[in-house]
Amino acid sequence: MKPDSPKDINLRDKKVIVIDDFFNFRLTMKNMLRSFGVMYLDDATNGEEAIRKMAVRKYDIILCDYNFGQGKSGQQVLEEGKFRGYINYSTIFIMVTAENSLEVVLGAAEYQPDDYLVKPFAKEVLAKKIKQHIERKENLRDIEKTLAADNYSEAIRMCDALIAQSPRNLSEILKLKGEILLKKGAFPEAEEFYTKILLMGNVPWAMIGRGKTCFLTGQYQEARNIFEDVIAKNDKVMTAYDYLAKTLLKMNNPRDAQEVLMRAISISPRAIIRQKNLGNIAYRNEDYCTAEVAYKSTVEQGKYSCFKSPADYTNLAKTMVQLNNSEGGLNTLDAARKIFPDDDDARLYVSVTESYIYKKMNKDFEARKAIIEAQKIMEDLGGEIPASLKLELARAYIITGEKEKGTEIIKHVIRENHDEKEILEDVRVVFRETGMENQGQKIIEETRQEIIRLNNVGVNLVQEGRLTEAIAYFEKAAAHLPENKIINANAAQVLMFFMKEKGVSGENLNNVKTYLDRVRKIDESYRDFPMLLEMYNELVGESGTNNSG
Repeated sequence: MKPDSPKDINLRDKKVIVIDDFFNFRLTMKNMLRSFGVMYLDDATNGEEAIRKMAVRKYDIILCDYNFGQGKSGQQVLEEGKFRGYINYSTIFIMVTAENSLEVVLGAAEYQPDDYLVKPFAKEVLAKKIKQHIERKENLRDIEKTLAADNYSEAIRMCDALIAQSPRNLSEILKLKGEILLKKGAFPEAEEFYTKILLMGNVPWAMIGRGKTCFLTGQYQEARNIFEDVIAKNDKVMTAYDYLAKTLLKMNNPRDAQEVLMRAISISPRAIIRQKNLGNIAYRNEDYCTAEVAYKSTVEQGKYSCFKSPADYTNLAKTMVQLNNSEGGLNTLDAARKIFPDDDDARLYVSVTESYIYKKMNKDFEARKAIIEAQKIMEDLGGEIPASLKLELARAYIITGEKEKGTEIIKHVIRENHDEKEILEDVRVVFRETGMENQGQKIIEETRQEIIRLNNVGVNLVQEGRLTEAIAYFEKAAAHLPENKIINANAAQVLMFFMKEKGVSGENLNNVKTYLDRVRKIDESYRDFPMLLEMYNELVGESGTNNSG
């Protein structure tokens, strides 16, 4: 067979970037690409420069080295590119590396590059790889644009049209269709789709999809069985470990969830989100030695990651305190100050945790000084802080003697997150560590029931057909609880019910969009969100406006 010729590839309209820290290698690669007909060609010497260039230009092909010595690795370029939307379904990302250890390959594979090229390689090998991926991905562009507009129904129709043609990338389109069905919230259709695929044989992505469907519909035992089966068949399918751990948490089995993540990390340790999750679960389980190792790995991996957070440092500092290393905790907070010098959220995280550590060291004056600083920062921020940070602030208030103020903050967190198991577990940890375990359980239940009753009143109004009253009720509730996704979702839904019955108005559409934006910000994976978004897009279509959810 004759090898593919570079001249067979039409690359004149493709935008390409080569990312490598060696000038001679970049020059060689660029010469190869120019010989293939590439007109739009950029290069970058490191990961940071690459991300800056990806932010202003959409590249069709990215050829990226794995190890730059300093700064972001190729894996982190891939993870950040996907996280920020610079790398999409149709983008070709090829990892170019001289490293082939299992840890490196699995770490990069977590973010699914399209291919690997091991240095050195011939011009013909590069040509063949690029040609294969262009042919494989060219028909995904229109679907990608449709998904960007949140038009899931049209994207599924486009997938079906391509599937009927049996293209070369049939498997990829089938996989994409399954993902879109889940995004749309079409769970019965997704279940049927994945079941049909699995009748053809053991297809790992279809097994994962079937497991996700069970997880999202609350069939936790079935989801557990599927993810365990995936791992038994292939223990390198890392997504299965993550979803198995999530499933075990839903089944109130945090010890087994921790064990699952520890097994995953022993195989593929270069996954910062998994390290964070392990640290959080181990801390709740009072396994502080495991938590410390996980948080240290999170901090180390986070140095050049888009997932770096001041909470990584404060979580590590708190864990050190639990292991009787308060000085180490304070040193970790000093490091956080240097890493996040102009970040107000980071200053708040550090001040709150500092107060906690000083109190543990019986340094009451320093503890009080730190909490006063935290209170000042929070006032400057206007109170807009995440639930995890509110809980840290509550803990600091309680241990420094302001129990009522701390308890009120915790009640507010519960009201905003009354159905969020993981946040409620974090609430229990705060109560446990402040000596309020029994009283705290009562506060959690009473506050949860308060919100459940509040929501049910509005739902009953809808069921009785009293939509105008229901709208007023949920608008008031959403104003009072802007971070509660259930209340905001119901406020959006009742307005849309009203418009379907009485007609679309611009003001009501804008209000629905406000509520949906809140839900998306709080939890984009919320089960009912795709259904609500589709209702909204239908109403926008009826109104003829250009609003977009």
